[in-house]
Amino acid sequence: MFKKEYLFSYIKWGILAAIAFCIPMILFIKSDDYTATWWLYLGNVLFLVISAIHMLVFNKNQNENASTQTMMAAGHITTLMGIVISCIVAVIALMIFIPDIFNSGISAKVMEDAPSQTGTGKTHGLVLFVFMNAIIGNFCGGSFSSILIPYSARKNQTKDKKSEVVNN
Repeated sequence: MFKKEYLFSYIKWGILAAIAFCIPMILFIKSDDYTATWWLYLGNVLFLVISAIHMLVFNKNQNENASTQTMMAAGHITTLMGIVISCIVAVIALMIFIPDIFNSGISAKVMEDAPSQTGTGKTHGLVLFVFMNAIIGNFCGGSFSSILIPYSARKNQTKDKKSEVVNN
């Protein structure tokens, strides 16, 4: 369905976006404090910035005139790859920093100062916050840049050529 020549680019930029999200995410997991949730939002912003840079580089590689459909597809594919990698790293980080996460009962490490609405699970919402930001926050940021950049970065906006990503 998609051209294989772009696959390495999608994986590379997906990994970079995931790394940009995962560094603040790991700092949040280590701090395990509700007031440190801003680390997760910083990770979402970094994911958005890397996604926007990818769109600009992709457009530049296409002589600054890539089709809108091509750029949107490339951005969303990279976003989805970044989300999958972020979730895999999140599971690994949770297993490292909260070793008893899969044991029965309350975990030894729970989110401190969390409001009662976050839940009363094993970690008092720590896992929920991590995965909601890894999935929904990163999807919103990546999709935002994937929709905004194609319409604003093209040099010639009067004509749109045929998509190069999707085989028609």
